[in-house]
Amino acid sequence: MAPAELQAALLTMDVVDQLRYRNAEMKALADSGHDKATLKQRLLELYRSQGIEVSDEILEAGIQAQREQRYLYTAPRGWKAWLARRWIDRARLLKWALLAAFLLLVLGMLLVMARSFGAFVHESNVQKNVQVLNDKVAAQQQEAAAARALLAAQEQALQGLLPRATASGGRLQPLAEGAQAALAEAQRRFAGVPAALAAQPTLVRKDKLTRLSSGGSATGEQAAAQVEQHRQAAAQLLANARETLPPLTERVNILGQAIEASELLDTTNAAAKAARLAPDAEQARARAYTGGDVALRAGDIAAAGQAVATLKELIGSADTLAALNERLAQLKADGLATGVAGEDRKRFERALEQAARLIRVETLAEAGPALDKVSQLVGLLSQTLVYRIVNRDDERTGVWRYNEKANGGRNYYLVTEALDEAGNAAELPIRNEETGKEERVSVFAVRVPEATYNRVAADKQDNGIIEDDQIGSKPRGSLSPRFRMPATGGYITQWSWVRN
Repeated sequence: MAPAELQAALLTMDVVDQLRYRNAEMKALADSGHDKATLKQRLLELYRSQGIEVSDEILEAGIQAQREQRYLYTAPRGWKAWLARRWIDRARLLKWALLAAFLLLVLGMLLVMARSFGAFVHESNVQKNVQVLNDKVAAQQQEAAAARALLAAQEQALQGLLPRATASGGRLQPLAEGAQAALAEAQRRFAGVPAALAAQPTLVRKDKLTRLSSGGSATGEQAAAQVEQHRQAAAQLLANARETLPPLTERVNILGQAIEASELLDTTNAAAKAARLAPDAEQARARAYTGGDVALRAGDIAAAGQAVATLKELIGSADTLAALNERLAQLKADGLATGVAGEDRKRFERALEQAARLIRVETLAEAGPALDKVSQLVGLLSQTLVYRIVNRDDERTGVWRYNEKANGGRNYYLVTEALDEAGNAAELPIRNEETGKEERVSVFAVRVPEATYNRVAADKQDNGIIEDDQIGSKPRGSLSPRFRMPATGGYITQWSWVRN
């Protein structure tokens, strides 16, 4: 190649290279269909814009070389060229190949692990399901054993009660027959339960295969379905049998309670007979025993218990009644020994008669207070008392009340106390004529005429002391006082709101 052509080619390549990277217009000029003069002028302007001065000869050579595609490289084609290019790129291709092989290896290992884990999880779930179903079968057998144990216990209890029920006579026959019928029904329903449980299969898991423990060709879900079917059938039989246990237990318990109540009724009745009750108490005993017997025949254990309680009260009251009668006899003797006579004796005898009427089982609670009243009368009969007018600075001597019916419109009273032989004020039963109530007091007021009231007031006013202060006395054997001063015999026990 001539130096001019070489220089033109180099310049042209330099221009083309700059046009390729800096301005897309270069390739357009090189490949355009403009005429040679126009292209030459455009190239000249382009070179000058780059600060390059070229001759016309160089421009001509460059344009001619460009059009002849002299410097255009055409890549070889065919399999040899392809192999050559692969060989050139062998390092890069080897890296990608190794990476791909590694990824394939990892993916394969993951697939194997996933398959193994899935198989493990599946086997674990299957074994768990097998165990759950077998546990249900075992629990059902335990429930059946517990139910049969309860049935045996009730049967044993009933066998122990029947002789005692027979010993009570026919009064407990309905309850005994009811308990026996409940036992027979329970035994009938439980008869089929053991056979159903004995024939109940379970599952066996071996070599990743589920089979029946009893053998057979069924496997997997089919075997599990057969076990569940047998279990459901046995559960139904067990449920029907267990329904009989609550009524059986209740009847046996009722029979046991009735037997105890019956035996207690007979024992308590025998003790009441031996207590030698009074005629009225004996009648109450007979009524209570008959009522208890009727109640037991009707199955009313509560009513039978009430009858037993009544009999016990009669037994307890027998000693109490005897003691009360003995006390009444002693009070009567002590009271008559005082020499009571006249109206006081009649009053005392009325109190004795009233107490005697109350010493009975039906009125035992009232007998005690009646005897206390008799005792108070005996105590009063036994005392010797002096009735004196109260003559103390801090207490009233006399009081009066308004009374329209009384002469002068007033009632007059002298405040009095009854002193025993030792000089102590005795507490006496005093009936307040204003309230109608009897009270036990040691100070009371005796109604007297106005003249007596005024005379005592005058006696006190002359020197502050009542010289004649004895209004009356009560000798032994008397219930009422004998007044020395004129008195009407009426009494009051309260006077805090009245005047002297």
